[in-house]
Amino acid sequence: MVHLRPINWANIDVHYKWNNDEELNYYDSDYPHEKESYQSFVARLKELDSDDNPTVSIFEVLENNTNRLIGLVDIHGIDTQNKRCFMECTIAEKDFRNLGYGKAASELALKYCFENLNMNKVMTTSFDFNDAWIHIIESLGFMQEAKLRQHAFKKGEYLDKLVFGILKPEYEKQSYSGLTIKNLSTL
Repeated sequence: MVHLRPINWANIDVHYKWNNDEELNYYDSDYPHEKESYQSFVARLKELDSDDNPTVSIFEVLENNTNRLIGLVDIHGIDTQNKRCFMECTIAEKDFRNLGYGKAASELALKYCFENLNMNKVMTTSFDFNDAWIHIIESLGFMQEAKLRQHAFKKGEYLDKLVFGILKPEYEKQSYSGLTIKNLSTL
């Protein structure tokens, strides 16, 4: 269904467009949408994606049949001492939402976190209104660990943010089929 690959800098314009998408920001960010300049975005992404930053791995999500770029997986807060990290997945192309691509990409991200990074715990967050993301992560075995009450002020109201986690033994009990991670052996 999908595969992951490290960021292809030839796609920077697409990433910039997604970064400045107000709807994506509403679901992903604690802060109100503000258009970021192209130069600022490129500099920030280069810093995050740098070999000097071992706490972040960012991958593009591509649809298998067409190789079309449809989203991003962001693995951050990589803590090798405590063997934990955060994983987020965004299917940015609207035509590919609610069709299983987010779940498939998240399965690949979990495989990478547990099998390549040797994490013991992977966490993710969701605003309480994001039923689609909550459904995906719970179907992957994540359990809610915390509720950050009135965590962000969006569109005139305070919203709760939920924290979910999955441990390596819980991941190992899941059965994911057809996982393919391309070009990750070099990371």
